[in-house]
Amino acid sequence: MSMVQIRHSQDVNQSNIPKEVFLSCAPVQGRTQEIKEHICALLDDTMKGDFSRLETILAQIAPTKKPELELMAQVIVSKALDEPQHCQACVSLAGALQILLPALPSSHHSKGERFMHALLDVFQTEFEATCIGPAGETSPDEEEQIGYTQGSTAILAAQRTQHRIRALVHLAGHLHCHGLIGNGVVSEMVHDLTDNQESEAANELLWFIGIVANRKAQQRQQQLGTVLEDVGDSDGASSETRTITA
Repeated sequence: MSMVQIRHSQDVNQSNIPKEVFLSCAPVQGRTQEIKEHICALLDDTMKGDFSRLETILAQIAPTKKPELELMAQVIVSKALDEPQHCQACVSLAGALQILLPALPSSHHSKGERFMHALLDVFQTEFEATCIGPAGETSPDEEEQIGYTQGSTAILAAQRTQHRIRALVHLAGHLHCHGLIGNGVVSEMVHDLTDNQESEAANELLWFIGIVANRKAQQRQQQLGTVLEDVGDSDGASSETRTITA
């Protein structure tokens, strides 16, 4: 038997996937698409200030598993980050879902899995993917060596990252104002942003939620500011003064 025949025989065997596998995937894919379409419809309604269909559509979704809550959260977070002009509407819908959706049984949360838990997981994943880790900056000398095209690509990528970070900060501020993330989460974000040379974004977040230093002192010291940071969580609170430098 020739090598071509052997390879053809192997390809045929690998393609013989049981029909039952495809059939079992179809309901899952259909359910995923259904949830996405329903949440997109609710987002459109929310942007128009129309909440008349909210409870009806949520009754149709009726999530029963944490991954379904996470999918709903993912659609909302993605919309807020991709189209920051609609961030407030996205957070308003998230707040409504937190109130209206019942908690699901959970081994991790004594009071059940709430929508805000799924929302926080999705938001944290997006934040870490964008803000945590090496900045990946390219020096001018390196850009000259690798060529103008690659240097321009790196600049565009850095600009996209900065827009994404600003969108995340904006979203975090709105989520905090709606009580969907607490002071502890904000504190961790501030630490992570400053550790990754994003002090301006960290101060923007603190300003957004109303914790901001005296701007005259910032200018005199040529720093981004001394802020009073609440590092407590829902179980207790404490505070510390930190200086965020550029």
